[in-house]
Amino acid sequence: MLLRTVAAGGFFRANASFLAKVGFDQAELVAAPFLYWIDPADVDVVTETIDGHRESCRIGHRTCRGDTLPLDIRVVGNDDDSMVLARWVEEVEVNDDPKDSEDEASVSGTLHTIARIIEDQNPGYKCSILLVADGRFVRGAGPSLPDEYNNAIDGFAIGPAVGSCGTAIFWGVPVIVENIQTDPLWVPFAELAKSAGVAACWSHPFTSKAGDVLGALALYSPVPRAPTQEQLGRLEAAARLTGLAVERGRAQEAFHARREHELELEEQLRQAAKMEALGVLAGGIAHDFNNILTTVLANAEFGREILPTDSEVHELLADIVEASTRAGQFCQQLLAYAGRGSHARSRIEIGALVPVVSKLVQSSVSKKTTIEYELLEEPIHVEGDENQLVQVVMNLIMNAAEAIGDNEGRIVVKSALARYDENALQRLDPQAGLSPGEYVRLSVSDTGSGMSPDTAARIFDPFFTTKLIGRGLGLSAVKGIVNKHDGAILIDSEPGNGTTFTVVLPTSAPITNAEPEAGSISPEVGRQRILIADDERALRSILARRLRHAGYEVLEAADGQEAVDLFTEHCDSIDCALLDLSMPKLDGEEAQRALHAVRKDLPIVMMSGFSEQETVDRFRDSGVSGCLQKPCSGEVLLGAIRDAIAKPV
Repeated sequence: MLLRTVAAGGFFRANASFLAKVGFDQAELVAAPFLYWIDPADVDVVTETIDGHRESCRIGHRTCRGDTLPLDIRVVGNDDDSMVLARWVEEVEVNDDPKDSEDEASVSGTLHTIARIIEDQNPGYKCSILLVADGRFVRGAGPSLPDEYNNAIDGFAIGPAVGSCGTAIFWGVPVIVENIQTDPLWVPFAELAKSAGVAACWSHPFTSKAGDVLGALALYSPVPRAPTQEQLGRLEAAARLTGLAVERGRAQEAFHARREHELELEEQLRQAAKMEALGVLAGGIAHDFNNILTTVLANAEFGREILPTDSEVHELLADIVEASTRAGQFCQQLLAYAGRGSHARSRIEIGALVPVVSKLVQSSVSKKTTIEYELLEEPIHVEGDENQLVQVVMNLIMNAAEAIGDNEGRIVVKSALARYDENALQRLDPQAGLSPGEYVRLSVSDTGSGMSPDTAARIFDPFFTTKLIGRGLGLSAVKGIVNKHDGAILIDSEPGNGTTFTVVLPTSAPITNAEPEAGSISPEVGRQRILIADDERALRSILARRLRHAGYEVLEAADGQEAVDLFTEHCDSIDCALLDLSMPKLDGEEAQRALHAVRKDLPIVMMSGFSEQETVDRFRDSGVSGCLQKPCSGEVLLGAIRDAIAKPV
C-alpha cells in the first residue's frame, strides 16, 4: 500500500511489500511528484482523478526494472496537497467477498484502511479513529483494539476532560497522554486501556474544510512514552488526510443516498403508470365483458319469466343467471383491483366478502395449495369501502400463496369476534389510537416458509419486498387501508413455520332494508314510451323485449346520434331515456347533454360497465335520474326506470 501527497516532499508512507515491488526506496519516491512515477499512458486518467472528475482509477506505477506495477488509486483533495491512496492490484483481487468490497468503498472502509496503513508504518502501535455525532463518540475504526474496548467507547459523551480523543474533539487541539494510568483524563477508561494493552495515547482532531471538528485520530503505544517530533508530524498529516477522507466519503454517501431515493421515486412512478395502464385495460375489458353478461343475464331471466316454473329449462336458466351474476362480480373485483372501483363507505358483511375474493384469486393459486375457511356463522358487519377491503383480503391471500409457492400447502382464512378495552388495544397496536369496543379479527394463515424477525419488522415498509417482481398493492398499502378503516394489522411469523396476518376492524350493526320479493314483474299500467340507446345489438334487443313485456313502448337507437335524432322527432311522447355510456358517434354523456338541451325535464338513466358509484359521481350534478351498472337484473332495470319517471326533475 502507498499513501502520499501528489506533490513532492510531502506526506509519504508505503509498506515494505510496495517498496519491494517497485524497487525504489522511500527517499527516491518522495523526492519526485506522484505523476513522475506514473506510466505516461495513464497520466491523463490520473489527472482527471486528482481534479475530482473520477472517484478512482487503475494505473501503472514505474518500477526499477522498467515495467509498471498496476495500482488502484483514490484521491482526496484537489490541489498539490491532495492525498493519494494506492493499493497493489493483486492485494485488492485477493478479496472475493462482495460485502468487503462494498465496505472498502464506504467511509468506514476508508477509515479502516487508513488505520491499517498507520499501524504498518508504526510497528507495535495501535491506531484508533473516532467520529463525533451529537456530542458523542461514533466508532470509525480500531482494527487492532479489542471489541470490548471499541464497544465501550462507542456512544460515550465527549467533554473537556474525557480521555485523549474526547478532550481533543471538545477543544479542537491535539492531546498527548504519555501515561494513561496516571493521567486524570483517562480515569474513566484506565482499566479498559490496561486490558487492551495500551499505555500511552496521542490524539489529534481532524476537521472539515470549513473547520468543523469531525473526530479524532489516536495512536496508542504499548508502553508509557512521549511522541517524537517526527511522530507528531505523522500524526498531524494522518489526521488531515482523515478529515478529507471523512468529508469526501460522507458527501459520496449522501450522493448515493439521494440517488437511491430518486430511484425509489422513479420505481414508484413506474408502478403508478403500470397501475394506470392496468386501470384503462381493465375498464375496457370490464365494459365489453359486462355488455355480454348483461345480454346473457337478461335473456336467462326473461326466459325464466315466460316459462312455466315446472319446466326443466327453468332450472337450467337459473344456473345461467347465477353464473352470470358471479361473472359480473368478477368484473367488479377486477375494476376494484385496478383502482377503477367506487370509494363509497357502506356496511359490509365479512362472511360474504371473503369467498368472493377467494374465487377471484383461485386461478392464481397453485393447484397444490388449498384455501380453507373457518368463518363465524352469524353475520359480522364492518363499515368501510368494499373495494378497498377486497384488495386487502386479496393481497393477503396472494402473499400467502406466494409464500407456499409450488409446494403443497394450506391457506386458512378465519374470522372471530373480540372485545378490547383501552389497555388491550394499547398492547395490540399502540400507534393506531383505536377506540374500545367490539372488533372482528380476520386472519389469513399459510404453511409457507415464514419470515425472520428482521424481515417481519420491515414487511410493512414502503418499497420493501422479498420478491424479484412485486405483486398487488403491497403490504404497506394494505396497512394504510386498514388504518383508514380505524383498524390494525398484526403479523406472526417464524422461519419454517408459516405466517399469519390478522386484520382487526371495528364491527358495525347491519342496516336492514326491505328487499323486494323476487319473481316476475307485472306489466306497467299505461303505455309509457322508453328510448333505448346501445350499440350492442343483442343487448339492445333483449332490453327492449324486457321493457315491452313489462308494458312499455320502446324506441331503439344504435348510437348516441341516432338517439338524439329519434328524440328530436318524438320528444313530446318519450317518458324516459336509457343510455349506454360508451357508444359511437355520440357517447352517453354527449347524448345526455343533447337530449336535455331539447327537453330539460326528460328522465335519463345511464348504463355503464364501470362501477355504479363511479358513474353516479360522474353525473352527480348533470340532471341524470339514475345509474345502472352492468350486468343488472331485470328487476333492477325496471325499478330504475320506474324511479326515474316518478322522480321530479
